Amino acid sequence: MLTLPDGTLALARAAQSVPRDAYDRIVIAIRADHEAQYGCRELLKRVFSNADIVIIEGDTRGPADTIVHMVTRAKVKGHIAIKDADSFFDPTALPDRSFVSVSDVRRTPEMANIGGKSFAVVDENGLIVEMVEKSLASNFVCIGLYGFADAELFLKHFEATAKDNTGEIFVSHVMNRAIVEGMPVMAHDVYGLIDVGTLEDWRRYVRTRGTIIADLDGVICKNHSRYFPPYWDDKDEPIASNVDTLREWQDRGAQLIIVTARPEQYRQKTERLLSELGLKAHALIMDCRHGRRLLINDHASSNPYPSAVGISVQRDSAGLADYLKDWR
Repeated sequence: MLTLPDGTLALARAAQSVPRDAYDRIVIAIRADHEAQYGCRELLKRVFSNADIVIIEGDTRGPADTIVHMVTRAKVKGHIAIKDADSFFDPTALPDRSFVSVSDVRRTPEMANIGGKSFAVVDENGLIVEMVEKSLASNFVCIGLYGFADAELFLKHFEATAKDNTGEIFVSHVMNRAIVEGMPVMAHDVYGLIDVGTLEDWRRYVRTRGTIIADLDGVICKNHSRYFPPYWDDKDEPIASNVDTLREWQDRGAQLIIVTARPEQYRQKTERLLSELGLKAHALIMDCRHGRRLLINDHASSNPYPSAVGISVQRDSAGLADYLKDWR
């Protein structure tokens, strides 16, 4: 229920990982105490106008049991896709058979808590032969999207799994049971995985996608001025390492706002410079005063303290990366 830096509800972003033309309806489960405390139902209706909301009283036996409640109470029939709310990835066409979406951990070096994930062992035909919880059994981590060719199959294999399991039941347990009993399950490889399954993961994701407000002269390029050489009319001299740093943050999802004391008449020249450097400014603010600049922002649990940071770098220095390294 948290909000991403671009204003999207995290749950909505999770749903966008599934192609919209791949499903006819969406069912969302929330706990009754969360509904009472946060009014989740009304919020979800604003985001998913046609979603079926299932309110669950108290605890279940785990994620798989939660899905049982959703399937039975919403009267879900036919092929189902089960999507966790704490992972995002690039949407790709879903297989028309039972599947598990996976991602190669070598493509996601920043993934935290790898020991708490489930992994899929995949054969040479792209079929999953085993799913292993909380153990690095292969390079393919399960990323929170499971497909069953029929909802009844899920209920059937859950019932069998529940008889042999007294603890928490994950969807991977049910899928593994189905595999053991001979159900073919395809490995569905996806790209662009963003895992926000822990608070640490979430905060790192948010930090790298905030807004960076950077001065132009003295930070992005060598200082130019109106009265002393080099002049604003002269050719700009980029500070290469600082440009590389800003471009790296931009590629990670940060929003750039460039400010400068240069007057409006230099906008076209400045925009051309930024374009040549590969910096895509969300805004370029000209005519800023030559003096101290204060950054003021609010903080809350969804945007924790400190939500505003000020960095003063020595003019024309190339050490911007050192100042930003602790904010990833």
